[in-house]
Formats: sequence, structure tokens, C-alpha cells
Amino acid sequence: MSMPQVLDCTPPRAFLGRNADLRTICVRGGYNPFDDPHASILPPLYRGVTYVMPDTKTAERMIRGEEGGYVYGRFGNPTVTMLERCVAALEGSYILEYLSHNVAALACATGNAAHRLLITHFCSSGDNIVLSPYLYGGTRHLVEHRVSFANIEARFVEDPTDIESWRHHIDERTQYLFVEMPTNPHGYMYDIRALADLAHFYDKPLVVDSTIATPILLRPMEHCADIVIHSLTKTMAGFSQSMGGIIVGRKKLIEHLQTSEARDEGSVLSPDDAWLIRLGIMTLYERVQAHAENTLQLLCVLRQHPRIKNVWHPLCGSHPTHAVASRLLEGFPPVLYAEIHGDETQTRKFMDALQFCRNCVHLGDANTFATHCWSTTHGVLKPKEKESSGIFPNGVRFSVGREDMGCVISDILQALDVI
Repeated sequence: MSMPQVLDCTPPRAFLGRNADLRTICVRGGYNPFDDPHASILPPLYRGVTYVMPDTKTAERMIRGEEGGYVYGRFGNPTVTMLERCVAALEGSYILEYLSHNVAALACATGNAAHRLLITHFCSSGDNIVLSPYLYGGTRHLVEHRVSFANIEARFVEDPTDIESWRHHIDERTQYLFVEMPTNPHGYMYDIRALADLAHFYDKPLVVDSTIATPILLRPMEHCADIVIHSLTKTMAGFSQSMGGIIVGRKKLIEHLQTSEARDEGSVLSPDDAWLIRLGIMTLYERVQAHAENTLQLLCVLRQHPRIKNVWHPLCGSHPTHAVASRLLEGFPPVLYAEIHGDETQTRKFMDALQFCRNCVHLGDANTFATHCWSTTHGVLKPKEKESSGIFPNGVRFSVGREDMGCVISDILQALDVI
């Protein structure tokens, strides 16, 4: 379909593909067939819980983390290691730190487990985290309610696009700064380098959750972020087949997490899930490209529809952080948020009228999902918390899949006609 003039998007194409060698990392990263005794082209699945150690001296060193190898499933697994090396390569292959073998990754059971692991590592009673209020509902509930039991404070900045707003909340008990980008579901993007400079001025790390973009569209460490988190469950896995999370950072941090907090908390990723997610990543590059092209098509249609009040997507010209997004993103992330002209009742009527789009709380799948965030993904939050997160009763999040867009768009148009 032709692109209407009302849509001012930069870049002009849905997917730039500036770093085509990421495609090779998706296919081959983290695994060399000649490391396998049978040279299997498919990465093997190691389900074993424990491993034989050659002697007591070596065993002692391995337990302490002073020598490599595998001891027990909670301490590490060869299949999980393959996945960790692949994601570390995707995130860090364009920075000097990675080239000097100083970037690594740690896989966890879920994305929220990864967040909790970082909080446990950095924070003690009386400490605080300074962060954007525009977060996935589960993450916000974790930092605002669960972590508060340990007397750890979540300090939400009033305007995440204003550096001084961040500076105002930082003190000697601040342990790190945290943002999602693009945010779920509004797609806010921030100047990573400016935030990193601020964090480093106060000797704090900057943590970025880049789940929606994936390393194909955004690699925050290239812009001086210290730590990157992903929910692997989403686009990285790609088919709703497995749950997982991952932390990417400097090797010293990752090794400490592996030998202390990760062992103690037991939030490890199972080898079966790691294997399935690794298979999913083999097609990540092509999938992200297909998602981007479909997202641009849907964005063009929704922007012109009289029943749509507003559409939030970082590469939409009307988005408040469009300028930053067009500088950082290498294509259209597959999530957009649409406000319907109407109230919550009419919005629920629209949702219930959808026949092709799936009503799911997930994102990044091959299927297109529609989500009423007010009642689901952010449903655990109090009304004021939802509002401060920018979640509206008349808002619908679309996770754009890879189907023929004619089916998706026809379904959305007929549902809009119902209200």
C-alpha cells in the first residue's frame, strides 16, 4: 500500500538492516559444531543436572568459580551457555568491550527474574533506584510493591526526557538508573548517552531493558549503557514457546552474579527453554524485518482512522521522542499503542469484536495480539499508578505479528465499525 503523507516517519524504510552480520550471529552465535564430539550442526540439548569432576582439588576450584566447567544445574549448563554467548555477541559485537572479551551474559528464568537479580545484587535496605515511570506493568509492580518490603525505594522521575528531572532524584543511596526503551506500550525513547553520562558522573550504572527493540534494532551498550536486560520470552523466542530473561554486561559483573546471587536465588533458565529460545533466535533477524514492515503498514492505517484518537509509536512523527528514536532505532519495533475515541466500555466492545487478532497479554509473537493494558498487563496497578504510567482505559496495545496484513487490518477496521 502507498504511504500517506500524514505519516512523518524517519527512517523512511521500515527496516534499515545497517548491520547485516547480526544475521550471521543469529544463526551461528554461541556455538561451534566442532566443540561437540559429534560435530552436530544443531546445538545439542544438555538436560543433565550434575557433572563428573576429575578430582577434589579441581572440584573445590570449580565450586568457588576459580576454574571453568560445569558442576550442577543451578550453577550453569552448556545449553544455557550457548544462548548466553549468542545474546552477548548480538548486544556487544560492535563495541570494543566485546572485542576485548569483556562482555558476557547471564540467562534467567524470566525477564522479571533478571530484574530481581539485579536489584538483589545492587541494593540493600535503605537504597533506591531512579527510574522512568513508563514501564511494563509487571516490572513496575515489582519495583514499587514487592521490592519496597525490603525497604528499597523506587524513585520515579517526573519527566524521563529531561536530564535534570533524573538528577533531582539521585543521591548517595542511589544504586542505578533504569529505563525501558522503547517503553511498553508507549514507545518512549531516551537519549541513552546523555543518561549514561549522568549516571557515570555520579558513579552509577545505567540499566536498559531493550526487550521490544531486540539487539537487531537497538544495542544500548553501543551508546554507553552499562547493563542490558531482555525478556527472552518475547521477540527473541518469537513463537510463545518458552520463558526466559537475560542480563548482558561486563564480564566481571556477570561472573559475580553467576557465582553468588544467581546460585542463591535459583532463578536459572532451564536447558529446554534455552534450547528452544536459541532455535528461535536463528530466525530473529528475518522476523524483526517482517514485524517492522507490517508495523509500518498498520501504523499508516490507524493514523488516518476517525475512530482512533492517538497512536503511539516511537517512529511516528507525532511521538514526543521521535527525534531520539529516529537516531537510535534501526527499524520499526512491533508494538504500538492506540487510543480509541470513546470510553472504556466502547474500548472493551472493540476488543471483543476482534476475530482475527488474538486477545493476549504477550508480545513479539508471529501472531498479532491486541491487549487492553488497563485491565490486563497493568491491571495489578492502582488507578493512579496506571495513569502515571500513561495507561488509559481507552487504550489498546497491538503487538504486530507476521501474518498477511490484509487479514489484520480488515479485522481491526470491522471491529472499529462496531463501536
